Parts: sequence; C-alpha cells; structure tokens
Amino acid sequence: MFIVYSEVRQRADKLVRTQTPEVLAERKVGLEKESLRVKGNGGISQADHPEALGAALTHPFITTDFSEALLEMVTPPCDSAEEALHFLTAVHQFIVHRLPEDEHIWNTSMPCILRGGPSVRIGEYGSSHSGQMKHAYRRGLGLRYGRRMQAIAGVHFNFSMPETAWSLRESLFASDKAIDPAALRSAFNAQDGQEKQQQRTRGYFQMMQNLIRVGWLVPYLFGASPAICQSFLGEGEGEELDVWNQSTRFAEYGTSLRMGKIGYRYSEEDPIDLSVRHTEIDEYIEDIIGHVSTVHPPYEALGVRDEDGNFQQLSACRLQIENEYYSTVRPKQIPQAGELPIHALSERGIRYLELRSVDVNLLDPAGLNLHQIAMLEMLMMFAWLADPVPLTGEEQAISTRNVKTVAHRGREPGLMLEGPDGAIALSQWGKSILDALQPIAQWLDSDRETALYGPALAEQQARLDDPELTPSAQMIAGIRKTGSFFEHAQLISRQHDAALREAPQDEALFARLSELVEQSRVKQAEMEADSQGDFEDFLAAYLGQIHPQSVA
Repeated sequence: MFIVYSEVRQRADKLVRTQTPEVLAERKVGLEKESLRVKGNGGISQADHPEALGAALTHPFITTDFSEALLEMVTPPCDSAEEALHFLTAVHQFIVHRLPEDEHIWNTSMPCILRGGPSVRIGEYGSSHSGQMKHAYRRGLGLRYGRRMQAIAGVHFNFSMPETAWSLRESLFASDKAIDPAALRSAFNAQDGQEKQQQRTRGYFQMMQNLIRVGWLVPYLFGASPAICQSFLGEGEGEELDVWNQSTRFAEYGTSLRMGKIGYRYSEEDPIDLSVRHTEIDEYIEDIIGHVSTVHPPYEALGVRDEDGNFQQLSACRLQIENEYYSTVRPKQIPQAGELPIHALSERGIRYLELRSVDVNLLDPAGLNLHQIAMLEMLMMFAWLADPVPLTGEEQAISTRNVKTVAHRGREPGLMLEGPDGAIALSQWGKSILDALQPIAQWLDSDRETALYGPALAEQQARLDDPELTPSAQMIAGIRKTGSFFEHAQLISRQHDAALREAPQDEALFARLSELVEQSRVKQAEMEADSQGDFEDFLAAYLGQIHPQSVA
C-alpha cells in the first residue's frame, strides 16, 4: 500500500499559484525547552532555582517545570524560525552565565545519575496562592506517577496561523473556486468575533487531528533519546532493552524512548480510563472536564492532604487540571490570571497548537536547530492543508501504537506501520508526506534571501533514505565512541556550556532579561502580599470554575 496525499499537493499547488508567502507572514512560532540543572558529576542539582534567574513563578521566559532543577526556557511568539531560535539561544546564554560554578545544563531528554524519586526535588514557587497551587499540582504528579518520570525533558513547539488563514483554507478546499485576496479579506472583516473564533477553533482542531495521524514522523525525524542511564530504571524496567557498558540501556533501532514504554505514561496500577474524544472540539472539552471533575477512588484513598495537613494533590479527580492529560498535541488558549486552562479553551476557543513530542537534541546547544523548526512549521502546514476528517477512537489508538513502535523500532530496516488502509512501510509513508510539502518549501523560500525550507525538507528526505542520519542514530554512535550514555551526554553538554559562555551576546536582549529578573521578584512579592484568605478557599474557587459541586 502507498499513501498519496494528492489533496494536500493540489491545495499546496493552488496556494502557490494564487498567493505570495506574505499571506502567511503573520504566523507565529514559539518554543519551550526543558533542561535539568546538574552538578559537575552529572547528578541532578538539589539547590534552589538560582536567584540570579529571577522568580520561577513570574518570569515569562525562565521558569521551572516539575522539578526545582528542571529549567524551562520559553520564547514569546516569534515571527520566524530564526527569531525563535535566536531568542532561545540567548536565554541559554543568559542562564549559563548565572548558574553556580559547579552546575551546567544537561542537554538531553533523559536524565542520568538518579538516586531514586526523592532526588528529583519538586519545584517551589513561594507562598502566594498561585505558587502553592503550582507546588501542590507537582506533588500530585509525583504522587500519582512517580518523580522519576517528571525528570524527563522535552521541547514544545507552539504554532499559530494568521487569523485570515482560515478563510483562505476554506477557499483552497473549494477546488472549483478561484481565490480573490481582496474578497477573502472582505469576508474576514465581515465576520463578527464569535464567527471568527468558531472558524479558527474548528480549523485548529482539524489540524490537531491531522497532526496526530502523522505524529509518528516527529520521533523518527527528531527523536534523540534511544538510550538511557541504568540509574533511571526501576526494578524490572527496561528488560527489553540492550545493554552497553553495564550503565547504558538502549534500543538498537530506537528513536525516542521518552515517547515509548519508559517515558511519559500513566500508572499501570489501578487502571484508569483517561480517553478523550478527538472527533469534535465540544466532545474534547466535555471529556477533559469529565476527568477534571470525576473522583478516582485510588487517588481519593491516597488523600488530597498528607499527614501534616498539606495538599499533596489538587484534588482526587482523574486529572487535577487539563495539563495532566498527556498527549502529543494540545489545543491551547492563554488562561487569564486564576483561570482553569480548560475553561479558557471553552470560553475563547483555540489560539494555537502545542506539539509536545520533540526530544531535546544533545547535538544542538539550544536542543534543536533551524532546519528542525522549519520542518515543524511545514508539518503544521501539511495538517492545515490535509482533509478535515474527525479522528475516531480507533484511529487514536492506531496513532498511539505507531508512535510507540517508532519510539522503540523506528530505524529498523523495512519497518511497517499501521496506515489508514493497512500496513505501510515507514519510509514510503514518510516520503509521501514530504513530497506533498515540496511546493510549500519552494514557495516559502521564494520570499527569502537565503533558502531555508527547501534545504530543511531535503535533510529530512535524506533521513528517510538513510536512518543513520537521524539524531537517534547519531546518539547511539556517540555513545559507542565515548563509552556510555552518561559520558557522551556529559561531554557534549559541557562543550555546549563552554561555547555558550564564549559566544557573542545579544546585549539588548540580555538587558531585557535582566530587567525581567527584578520585575519577576517584585511581581512574586506582590502576589504573595495580595494572597488573602485561606488557600483551600482559593483552590476550591479555582477548581470550581467548571463543576463547583465536584470539588473535593
């Protein structure tokens, strides 16, 4: 069987014939990259988030994820791949100059030298109600799934289309209709705010469905965690993996163990149905709300509070909040202060998509490179142009299986995946996706002085022809050369640290980041001063935005 995305190619050709790249110039790219702070010996730092980096609760670009040591570096929505990568790299530079002398950034997804779950210290965010809630939520994650899993790092790729892209998309889908740019603009301006929100939300949700269908391509092209440190595994875990030099476990043809059986996953004890329908946005929201508001007896038995009376989870529900639902793609809306994320999505629709299946690439100082960002942009455009077909539960299950197959066996010669009409070779399926993007790559480059999208696409095509060119294969080769996963990751991470310290600085951006350090401290202090009343009442009001009667 061979998939031919003729409808994508036809719409891409129509777009290229009738429009200039200016029509999508207002698209935005944002990056979020997690990395552990480690000591000189590679062990996870137990120190506080450095004061020189500001308050993790309120700094917009430098915060922490689950662990106090798990840095999260964030860019604003940027106008180009170059701008996003420049900003992310500058944040890295800013950080390395302000880390304690005996610390550096661990620049790969999987951690090393774990001394059990307690060595993964939960993030602290101060005494404000919002800070206490962030800490309690993370305590809940640790209680439910264990802290080791929360030490895994990744890259999130955020993408939004111009508001006018949805009217344009509908015109591209109408094959017998010519596209008049002036008419498109007029039709867009004639819509009221509610109509625009509904059209945008419907379009993004259909994009998400299409991204999930081809989501296996991301760990194949960009997976960079085919190996792990033995210290990450618990008793009886990872027995299916090969052993290298006693301390390293790896999958010979693996691409992203982070996305596989030992990565992000729900507990297999006390099974819980966390299925979410992806057929329509209303059903998606309904299912998330159901999980956020339905008590799960095993979590209830653990208790919302610990023996000292402190919150050890936000609630006893299946999900504490929407963010606990693990998925490769999330529809996102920016919450207002004190607003539940799913409430924001329900009220104002989808604002952008967040692709969460990207590994931190050890070989890139910022964890990813320009060609990768360009390819992810084009994959988003592929999803924008593909047929808008509801994603069934069976298709979801198939897509999940395909991701796990690629995570553990993606570079296996002749590997077959589950296609829409039966088994299909990974290489054939991947090439059909990239072939459909050829007109888009050339079109985007036509408006640039230096080609980016064509070379980025050619690089990915080469990886389908030769799996040894993938980041995962390069990681395995580096481990075999250096001696172990730890030695290889430590060596390259330290090299990046030195290079970042020596590289020229963006003085204007550094000044901005420095100002934000002080502003974040002031803002946190203000939040703490303004947090009046009991935290329990604050939490009840927060969780009660959806179903007040369900709040534990």
